Amino acid sequence: MYQLQVLQKAREDMQKSADWYNEQQTGVGERFLLEVIATFSLIEASPLHYEEKFSKKFRFAKVNDFPFVVVFKIKKQLVVVNSVFHTSRNPKKFF
Repeated sequence: MYQLQVLQKAREDMQKSADWYNEQQTGVGERFLLEVIATFSLIEASPLHYEEKFSKKFRFAKVNDFPFVVVFKIKKQLVVVNSVFHTSRNPKKFF
């Protein structure tokens, strides 16, 4: 069984994005956060399911209904979420 750890940077990414979505339309930010949390659950249950990219350091999980990915790496039985990343951004920013 894997344990999930969400780094502070990823938490900040999530909150900024949720705030932006709520500014656009009330309630969408909450829906975004629920989708990210659902993605966390899928990752925690089966982190090896997701493809390694960028020097085999990171894995990426798509967030349903939103243009975001969860960027994470596996350290033994720990899954470390580095970022909740908008797909239009340059992925080199999280290295």
